[in-house]
Amino acid sequence: MEVEADLHGSQPMESSVGVLSVVASCVMVFGGALPYLPQYQEIQRSNDTTGFSTRVCLVLLLANILRIFFWVGKQFELPLLLQSVVMIATMFCMLRLCCHVHNSNRVSTKQNRLSDLDPRYFWQWTMFEDYLLFCLLFSVGCCLLTLLLLDSPLFIEALGGLALMLEALLGLPQLLQNLQQRSTRGMSVKMVVMWTLGDVFKTSYFLLNESPLQFWVCGSVQIVVDALILLQVFLYAPDAHSKFG
Repeated sequence: MEVEADLHGSQPMESSVGVLSVVASCVMVFGGALPYLPQYQEIQRSNDTTGFSTRVCLVLLLANILRIFFWVGKQFELPLLLQSVVMIATMFCMLRLCCHVHNSNRVSTKQNRLSDLDPRYFWQWTMFEDYLLFCLLFSVGCCLLTLLLLDSPLFIEALGGLALMLEALLGLPQLLQNLQQRSTRGMSVKMVVMWTLGDVFKTSYFLLNESPLQFWVCGSVQIVVDALILLQVFLYAPDAHSKFG
């Protein structure tokens, strides 16, 4: 009877753990995209992209494309793969909005296109289609390399390391832009706060799920960069507290 009681008592606990696991996985898949919602709304409201570095999108697109090919060679948790797909879609939404706003405010008729092959205007193209084309070409190159070197553990680990190193530096373009402008005006502080909370959560998730070393090292570096950007808010913005509203 005692054994039967223990079995009945353990079932609700296992059910609760299962629910928590599903919730944590959903947060991992969609949580990374949520911080960009306040920045998206800020750009729509102000009709100005000056405060947001689109190179954040570049870093995240490259990192998540590489992470997908890393998964091909070394299957890790499915939520992390789905997170990459969601993040890629989110970055394209951000870039599409930035192109629309930039073009609506543009005075010059000169267009910067990917086909010009001018390194001075790399990732400063006029048309959204050029960003899509660049990512497609990058994906095709990664696909060919992965097919050729799929049996090489060294290549697969290097691919994962590069993907996560890029992701770890996702806040660096924003940090450098703030430093150059000596201002955080136009940047959503809510976005950075949500970055920080998300990075703390996902680093804890990596550690608890014993994910590959690259994942939690990446998360730790991101937390440090997030903290530096939040420090910039108080160093550069006299109206810092109002930006949290």
